[in-house]
Amino acid sequence: MPRSNSPGRLATRLAIVARDIAEVHGDLRAQTAAYALLMCRWDTATDVCGLLDGFDDTQAISRIENALDCREVDETRLFYEDSGRDAAVYFYESFLRAYDPERSKKRGVVYTPPEVIGCMVDGVEVILRDSLGVGIEEAKVIDPCCGVGAFLRFIELRERQPHKMVGVELMPAACAIAQTLLKKAEIRQVDWLSEAFDYDTGGPIVILGNPPYSGHSSNAGKIADLMRNYREGIAERNPKWLQDDYVKFIRMAQHHIEKAGRGIVAFITNHSYLFNPTFKGMRSSLAATFDDIRIIDLGGNIKQRGAAEENVFPIQVGVAIAFFVRTGRGGSSIRYANVTGSREEKLRAVESFDVRNGTWSEVSPIEPFHLFIAQDSNLAQEYYGFCSMFEIYLTSVIGFVTSRDKFAIGLSRQEVLDRIGLLRDGDVSDEELREKYGVGDLDIDAARSLLRDDPDWEMRVVEVLYRPFDYRWAYHCPVIMERPRLPLMGLINAEYPAIAVGRAGRVTGSDEWDVVFAADRPTDLNLFRRGGARLFPGYIDNCGQRQSNVKMPCDDPTALTSFIYAILHSGRYRARYAEFLRADYPRIPIPEDQSKLQALAHLGSRLFDVHLMREGVDLGVWEADEKVRIGGYVLPDKYINDRAAAGSDRQIDRLKSLIRESLIIRKQIDDAVAEVGLW
Repeated sequence: MPRSNSPGRLATRLAIVARDIAEVHGDLRAQTAAYALLMCRWDTATDVCGLLDGFDDTQAISRIENALDCREVDETRLFYEDSGRDAAVYFYESFLRAYDPERSKKRGVVYTPPEVIGCMVDGVEVILRDSLGVGIEEAKVIDPCCGVGAFLRFIELRERQPHKMVGVELMPAACAIAQTLLKKAEIRQVDWLSEAFDYDTGGPIVILGNPPYSGHSSNAGKIADLMRNYREGIAERNPKWLQDDYVKFIRMAQHHIEKAGRGIVAFITNHSYLFNPTFKGMRSSLAATFDDIRIIDLGGNIKQRGAAEENVFPIQVGVAIAFFVRTGRGGSSIRYANVTGSREEKLRAVESFDVRNGTWSEVSPIEPFHLFIAQDSNLAQEYYGFCSMFEIYLTSVIGFVTSRDKFAIGLSRQEVLDRIGLLRDGDVSDEELREKYGVGDLDIDAARSLLRDDPDWEMRVVEVLYRPFDYRWAYHCPVIMERPRLPLMGLINAEYPAIAVGRAGRVTGSDEWDVVFAADRPTDLNLFRRGGARLFPGYIDNCGQRQSNVKMPCDDPTALTSFIYAILHSGRYRARYAEFLRADYPRIPIPEDQSKLQALAHLGSRLFDVHLMREGVDLGVWEADEKVRIGGYVLPDKYINDRAAAGSDRQIDRLKSLIRESLIIRKQIDDAVAEVGLW
């Protein structure tokens, strides 16, 4: 049996030789020559003349052949064949990662499991027959990011062939290899997002593939104009997730289907666009263009579910298969299916998935977010009838960002002062500051000068809320911090406490929404494990005067804020509205009956006192199994682990007692919610 790391070892051997050859002949020649000779080892009938044409460096060829004189060549072929994968197609991912890891990461080179390709191709054929009344023989199939041709090669090996197949690929070596592997497809080396792409109309087009996930793409040109309608209705000033390459590939595919009049887009991509509020304009646009949308959500986002659910790809973001169908007949149908389990279980489910008669949930997108996941419409109307935090409060601020925690934050005031002093006085070199103290891209000369000119530089060290129950010290100043969020963040204090909430509960990995905590001092953006923290104070300082920060008519902002804090810690509230809390900031059921509000405000105020670790709180005796999960962190474990070398037993004992009291109050809140009947 071949060992599973055989592809990695072979990729490394081949990449080392290819990089040396590239110094003389360039990347394209080095990659294609190495890969051509490897394919000949696997199948002597493979015609690699196109890859080797004109390459007459016998010494370089000899070096490649020597590198291939190893058992890993056969072991690697068997490794792929045993799992039903084409070695010539799937090994290129390992080779490119070893040869040029930066380019591999930038281009999002991750090849699609054959089970997923089979599901997508089968689905396309079924939908073509059922919805468009044609077979694949009458369609034009385009893979706009074909790599070395995994999707098109899968189709080539079938009996029924499309009227025309086109593969588009930007990377020259991958394009050349695809031209060798694919006999019935036209391969074009162009950037599908920025260059004109022509196709002949007259029949439906199918655009399928696995677009790259690039985080923040730099592609511009035509796609920049097309992206404007995806930004409609977006409140964020910088909706960066719309810049991901996969979003742009979907938008360009949508554009081509609109031009053709009818067709199918079948992509497997990051699944964030299904539920993230940033993508509501995108979802609305897709629903307006396509009359039949079918989503197979494969999940697997390790940031949300940890190790409990696996991904079908070796990546951290969750993924989904989407079929966007435009028949030209109008109407709107959105169906959703969720596949869970281990990687193997998901691949088996996908391989046998029946696109025609599968277990679909009908989706009726509901404003304001137009989600592409199944929701209880009656519950949604109830929830979205509540007030948003932004309708309740006049102003809010997101947590500060240091971008250099190791330098700007410490467990004691003196620790931070000592570090800042080293920078100010020039006692250590720039290199040591960067390597030892993690100052990142800080402009050291400018910072040193500003610190020396500031007579109050020592006063900038303040106590901050770093993580739940975890107070630390930070240099809260733009000289050191990337974004200190002044002046409002600097005014969060004991007199002006705030509710800190995260935007999307699904990202912490907790089973229950838990991104809420109390803050009475400047607070780190990463207060929670993921999702950020936005602070909503009940009062703000206006030229030294205490002023209500509540937008709606309210006689007692403190009571209202305490009521909200209680509601956000209610297990009944979290369970009832779980699917909505996963997507955005919470909405609050504010009662007209003030007696109901006051009953919960009292408990919320007590919980505020506990979470702010105020003196005078009556505490019980902690029991060993009592833990609480806040923002994805399990406490007291998180606190104990972070302070293993510095935390005193007394501090830890007090925290344990606070956790016990927190759990008691939360139970009382649930009892009160049930008694007063808020929904």
